[in-house]
Amino acid sequence: MIATAATKTLPPPTHSREHWIRLRDEAARMIDEVPLYSGRTPPPAGDEPTAIAAWLASLPTIAKRDLRRGFPKSLVRKSCDLKDAMQKGLVEIIATSGTTENRLQVLWEWSWWDPQEREAMRLNARVDEAMRDGFREAVLTTPVCGGSTCHIGTLSREERTVDGMLFLNQVADPTLWNDGELTRMVAEWNDLRPDGVESDPQYLAALCRHALAHKIAMHAPAFVTLTYEQTTRAASRSIKEALPSTHVCQLYGATEAGVLFMECPAGRLHHNARHSHIELVDAGGGLSRVVITTLGRTWMPLLRYDIGDLVRLPETTIDGCACGRKDEGYVLSRIEGRGNDAIATANGLYTPAMLDDLVDTAEPAIAHWQLTGGGPEGGWILHVVASDGTKAAAALADKLGTKVEPRATTTILPEPSGKYRMVRPQG
Repeated sequence: MIATAATKTLPPPTHSREHWIRLRDEAARMIDEVPLYSGRTPPPAGDEPTAIAAWLASLPTIAKRDLRRGFPKSLVRKSCDLKDAMQKGLVEIIATSGTTENRLQVLWEWSWWDPQEREAMRLNARVDEAMRDGFREAVLTTPVCGGSTCHIGTLSREERTVDGMLFLNQVADPTLWNDGELTRMVAEWNDLRPDGVESDPQYLAALCRHALAHKIAMHAPAFVTLTYEQTTRAASRSIKEALPSTHVCQLYGATEAGVLFMECPAGRLHHNARHSHIELVDAGGGLSRVVITTLGRTWMPLLRYDIGDLVRLPETTIDGCACGRKDEGYVLSRIEGRGNDAIATANGLYTPAMLDDLVDTAEPAIAHWQLTGGGPEGGWILHVVASDGTKAAAALADKLGTKVEPRATTTILPEPSGKYRMVRPQG
């Protein structure tokens, strides 16, 4: 795990002057109106981007613990009446899944969330083309993560269809999916014939493996966006084997912060810059922590929120992305995973994505894995599905400089949130 967070902010990306002025003005209003930010230094009077960037970087970051403290009053603007807005249905209180920490309550406003999500998706030209009139969409993830909608139990397809989106899953723990449940979801998928699918990568990989094992052809959507958790190489392979003609891309964000980056057809992740400002804080080894300031948000605006994730910039600088998009903000090469799940070694930091590279390169047969603490001699235990894990454990031990014991299992258990955690420091 990361012992301390670096504080050096990377040089800001290119933004329009209008973006910097908007950032300055919205951040100033947060300081004036939101109790959590009261007393922070006001912004400079000018509109010079370097001065605004330096001022912003001088402010303290906030984390989940700060959002919990005094919620919701500490995050409500002085000019806003939360009770009245909730009675009118303009805002509601929901909770994040809480995979690595306690669940976080969020002030959720659909009038901000929906437009920024759709705009982020359209940063990918192939997705944008598919989102035409009559667009059909399916969602496959834990019911806990379906926004304010919860589909747990035995519900009809009509009851699981909201605003044209079909929520396929209604079992909180995917390890409890049986053949009947998996067959039902594949059948509904093929009957709906969605143009796009939003899914947790492990959930979709399990559905695809079921279809492949039973030789059931799955309708190929124009695109699939993978979100909610880190995508492993093995999950990606299963999805692409079952859906070879579907464009699969990563959508990165968080319930409390919105959609931040969208992967393009060239494999890079573009910033959803109209709805947030991103700072990258150096974490060493080419890695950065993501710090977010939301834009255009009435309820629960975030000012320098450290989301706790690690990302990586491309190693080489190019003149625009190969996808042809010339837009604002950082362009990332990869999401590396949660900072709390990275492992510090004498050789440097190993993120969940880097650990997955090692596991998959050593043993591509592994369908799913999890690394937990509590192993022999203070080492780690590598739990693996569909292999014995011997080669992967040896590869990890070599890089981590500690003992790694392989253990074959039939399934990896999810966290209470329904998501899967790749690294659990305490077994």
